[in-house]
Amino acid sequence: MERGLLAPLSPNEEKALRRIAHGMSKPQHLRDAPIVRLKRLFLIEEQDGRIRLTDLGKQRFAGGQAARPAA
Repeated sequence: MERGLLAPLSPNEEKALRRIAHGMSKPQHLRDAPIVRLKRLFLIEEQDGRIRLTDLGKQRFAGGQAARPAA
């Protein structure tokens, strides 16, 4: 599962991960291809019609936020 922390993400996958982390979690609001890959990396899961970050996804998101320069 460490692969989910290390695998490079495309800009669309990063955007989808950010949107899910910020609560935009209905599948119809997100593109299919990034969602499929994020699921394969165990970064997200679908539950009760919503998509949410897994624990691994939360770690990945937190790591990306920490590396981002402050605006």
